[in-house]
Amino acid sequence: MDFRVLSARISPVLDTVSSWALPLVAAPPETTSERVGALGRPGRSLILRDLTEKVVEYKSSNPDPTGTTPTEKDFATVRLEIFGADGENLGHTRGAGRMLYKQEHDGHFIAYFGEEIRLRDGNVIRSGGLVDDARLTAGEAATFPAVVVEGPLRGAIGFRQFRPLVKDAHDTYESSIVVYLR
Repeated sequence: MDFRVLSARISPVLDTVSSWALPLVAAPPETTSERVGALGRPGRSLILRDLTEKVVEYKSSNPDPTGTTPTEKDFATVRLEIFGADGENLGHTRGAGRMLYKQEHDGHFIAYFGEEIRLRDGNVIRSGGLVDDARLTAGEAATFPAVVVEGPLRGAIGFRQFRPLVKDAHDTYESSIVVYLR
């Protein structure tokens, strides 16, 4: 059987299962739940704040690196090194962004950005979501769901946040990663 045909047949089933199962495993516990107590145990969370990320590789279909002239056809890949507040290299991230559409009410472009973050502690985090490109370019932080897919905290959920430090250059970002095991 042709893989494309099989993929087309399986895709709707996976979408249905995902839309039903995802809320069960990804939704945060209610504060009154006994599962919340497990969050207090050492090794159940990773809280990285005041990170600096530096672009080491960037490729885009749009020749304007400032992000001020987006089009609906834009696609870009990026690789960044991640540093702690003390300057220690904590890992790296590889990601890609794709413009999806232009909003009618404000003219801003909405993009999807997804990435894989590989930390030196062995944790691999997948993160992604929708971002208002104009707001990000203006310096506003983007916040996406994050899931640890490999490593000591596999299964941990949380968020990843980043914003450009210099609006025109987009070569250095301030970021945070916060995940926890339920």
